[in-house]
Amino acid sequence: MSQTNRRRAPTRSVVSPRRVLFGLLRGMALASVACLLLAAGWWLNQALAVQSWQVHGVPEALETAIDKQLNDMQPLDLAHAWPSLLRSRLLDSLPDLAEVNISRHLPDRLEISASMRMPVALWSDTSGTVQLVDGHGLAYRPLKPGEGLDLPVLRVPADEVKQSVALMLRLKQMDDARYATLSEWIAEPDGWKLNFDRGRCWLLPKGDGAAERIGQVMALMQDHRWKDGDWRVDVRASTRWFIRKSKLGGMV
Repeated sequence: MSQTNRRRAPTRSVVSPRRVLFGLLRGMALASVACLLLAAGWWLNQALAVQSWQVHGVPEALETAIDKQLNDMQPLDLAHAWPSLLRSRLLDSLPDLAEVNISRHLPDRLEISASMRMPVALWSDTSGTVQLVDGHGLAYRPLKPGEGLDLPVLRVPADEVKQSVALMLRLKQMDDARYATLSEWIAEPDGWKLNFDRGRCWLLPKGDGAAERIGQVMALMQDHRWKDGDWRVDVRASTRWFIRKSKLGGMV
């Protein structure tokens, strides 16, 4: 005798109204707490916004430029006025700055200590643009119209700027007065050409020998035979040097 299988009707779970109400109340409580936290965070962010700052260590023109940059960054609320963030933005936007240190004084003040990048030479790049070069051999910005700086001009490829500056500063360290008369530092296929005033000129070898030869030429120029004259000195060869009388007016 066969028996037909019958499906049982699924048992329906009954949700207690009390449980539903409890879930709604808990959700509302969590949402209220989140709103309170957001409101408190917004209030704190606004309450600690930067209202004033003081800049030290740079000329007035650069101080004004820093003021303008900070004003352009408004609003300087807590989220946008972290000292490290402001430092990066100032260094990126103002190439004349060498370093910036920023400290935060609660609730709303910044103390800024900055130093100015000092150019030691001018570099004429392949496009003919004249750029300022600092003591690390970094060309950091073009020369502005009407900006007159009495600095040596580097006429060298980009990959030789750093070495040229290092040698030039060695000359400055040894004889600042002679460095002040240096007008051009030129790269040539077989060495460096240094043009001074009154037609004086030095020819140095490239490579490691250049730094040593600078010292040797400086010592040579102290000899009584050469001390008071204007000379064209060629010390590219290791065994034989040449000293000739310079032609006045031959170099500008």
